[in-house]
Amino acid sequence: MRHDLLPHPSFGAFPPRLGRAVFRDALVIAGTLGLAILVLLASLALRSLPAAAQSEPLDLRAGLYFPSSEAGRALEAPTLKTDVDMAVNGMVNRVTVRQVFHNPTDRWLEGIYIFPLPERSAVDRLTMVIGERRVEGRILEKAEAQRVYQEAAANGQRASLVSAERPNVFATRIANIGPGEDITVEIGFQDKVAYENGVFSLRFPMVVAPRYTPAPKADIAEAPAAPQPAPAVVRQATAEEPRDLFGPVDIDDTVHNPLSLDIALNAGVPLAKVQSLYHPVVIDSGEDGRQDITLRDDEVPADRDFVLEWTPVASAAPRAAVFAEQVGADTHLLVMMVPPTQDASAPRQETQGPQAASPREVIFVIDTSGSMHGASIDQAKAAVVAALKRLNPQDRFNVIQFNDRTHALFPRAAAASVGNVAQAWHYVSALEAEGGTEMRPALERALANGSAAKADGFLRQVVFLTDAAVSNEAELFGQVAERLGDSRLFTVGIGSAPNSYFMRKAAELGRGSFTYIGDLDEVGERVDALLAKLERPALTGIRVGWPLSAGKRLEIYPTPLPDLYAGEPVTFAARLEGVDLARLDGQLLLTGDAASGAWQQRVPLAGLTEAPGVAAIWARAKLVQIEDGLYRPHDADGAGVDGQGVDRAAIRAEALGVALKHKLVTRYTALVAVDDAVARPRDETLHSTEVPRDLPQGWDAEKVFGEQAEVLHDEAAPAAPSGGGAMRSRALPEYFLQQAKAADGQPVMLPQTATPAERMAIVGGAYLGLALALIVLVMRRRKRAGLHG
Repeated sequence: MRHDLLPHPSFGAFPPRLGRAVFRDALVIAGTLGLAILVLLASLALRSLPAAAQSEPLDLRAGLYFPSSEAGRALEAPTLKTDVDMAVNGMVNRVTVRQVFHNPTDRWLEGIYIFPLPERSAVDRLTMVIGERRVEGRILEKAEAQRVYQEAAANGQRASLVSAERPNVFATRIANIGPGEDITVEIGFQDKVAYENGVFSLRFPMVVAPRYTPAPKADIAEAPAAPQPAPAVVRQATAEEPRDLFGPVDIDDTVHNPLSLDIALNAGVPLAKVQSLYHPVVIDSGEDGRQDITLRDDEVPADRDFVLEWTPVASAAPRAAVFAEQVGADTHLLVMMVPPTQDASAPRQETQGPQAASPREVIFVIDTSGSMHGASIDQAKAAVVAALKRLNPQDRFNVIQFNDRTHALFPRAAAASVGNVAQAWHYVSALEAEGGTEMRPALERALANGSAAKADGFLRQVVFLTDAAVSNEAELFGQVAERLGDSRLFTVGIGSAPNSYFMRKAAELGRGSFTYIGDLDEVGERVDALLAKLERPALTGIRVGWPLSAGKRLEIYPTPLPDLYAGEPVTFAARLEGVDLARLDGQLLLTGDAASGAWQQRVPLAGLTEAPGVAAIWARAKLVQIEDGLYRPHDADGAGVDGQGVDRAAIRAEALGVALKHKLVTRYTALVAVDDAVARPRDETLHSTEVPRDLPQGWDAEKVFGEQAEVLHDEAAPAAPSGGGAMRSRALPEYFLQQAKAADGQPVMLPQTATPAERMAIVGGAYLGLALALIVLVMRRRKRAGLHG
């Protein structure tokens, strides 16, 4: 018998097969419709953007643009290319900085650029190069130089002006750069190389870091329970562009000022080692022992300091060196003598002398402002932690951190017990960098109570770690001079481009020393060297004895010679008025007081080799000494002779006379070069533009300029190719061309990317059509199924 299996009864509202089909079709229709609607909405949104976003999508970025005579295109504002040539002979470094301005527009332009130089550089040459012609600059009082420049600029003559904003910050202005024209400005200066712990070095800054301008008055905050970060503030920043008192700063990761560098090194002694600390270089050694050093990549972004070190072989390490130059009837000398007992590499237990046995009160001051964000704060924290480990139980210490506010770990210096040091370690490790740079309250707090520490038998030392990105250096120098008392101030420069002018001058006024840490890997070595200085006895009471052949009218700078710490040589510049270099003989005698007893050293003066540039270095040293008079305590108005004995008019007159005689650029003088020919037609207008500086390497624009920088940075397109000083023409739709015309030299912000909106609209429409077709197909299937069912 046959038994057919009956189907399983269904209890649903719809037959099972029909339900699954309906569900599947509904999913297909809903998914297709949803995707099509999303693509269509995105396409419509993108079409609402200006048409500019749809052309050359990978070649647009934020920046300065000028309208072009060519339809549909704009011209990128001038960037700059810089070539640096150095010739080092012994301790004298003669440098030429060559800046090439190119005008890519069809307008007549004035270019303005702010750049750094070493803080003790003696700038004495300016040459403007137009094609084959060279126009030499002349030194004038600053106001007069500006007047000559402005008159030439207005008259249509090509002109250039080099002036000093700070001893380490300079400005170049060049007027009437014709359409499509190149004009080169050559700036020459002398500098002396540094020598410490048996190593020579030179440091060339490449970028002026953005400076924070503090409030006119800021009070010291009471110490909260923990570090309190404050919001980032740069008071000069505008809503349109990131800038400080020195001008615009580029934050879009492009290179505005590619820099090449070539060094001809004639150390005069056999060398054991030559190294560049932060830039890869190629070193070619000549048969005569001279070295030629170039950048491995030919050009680098001008965003961090270049440092070169060279070490003589042990047997050739100098104990004394004298370089000479005769100018007119006067002989000028640059002298370096190394105290033989000051060896920083000696083991710590060999330290002797009353100062080494004295307990110390060490105040660590650490900058936690926004500019220290990233590698800089890591370096500073590592340095303080390393220093904490070297405190002795009989010492006492404190840690002060500052940004917008000042905060101290302890109300007053505490004993260097195990518990207190551990508490400090945790405190320092938790520090973060954010906010402004209100340095004055921190200095005030750090330099307080110096007399009390001395009365208690402590040697008081303040170790100040910062990048010094501030604009009120003069105010801070006055504070150091006024409040130093029995303390000693040691500055530690942190980061890729610290303000070395502030660091060195503050240390000099604080009777301490300046240490530079440019990389986290250097922290251990540099901190050990610094602490060796703090722990070892200094060479004090240094005096100079001259032979009769040196004459009677001597000028030596600095005067008096400063105290020295381990590894530091005695260096000074001298002018022997009315003395012929060829007739100079006898011996120079230096004496001083070391912890181990009296110290003296002699060096013969006969047969010295002439070294060009020594006279300029002497004049620069004299100017520094004259201007130090400004940092004595003075009245708020600072005019005339004040109650503390500062005569500003006299200081200015003396400094101006020295600067004009030696043709040096100072705060009172400037170099100006003017071409006789009138170049710009009278019916053409001169437009002025500033070349933006790069942001120092490792800096976070948002931490420095706040949220505004983040917005500007996000709106910038991918970086343009680097290298070369040529400016490019870019195709820009009418919307941005109108902006460029209206901005007239101000930044025009472009969107981050350009998206193919039209293509996306077509794709979206195709998806929508496909969805409708699927709906019709499903409806027809349902209809046929109903007819057959």
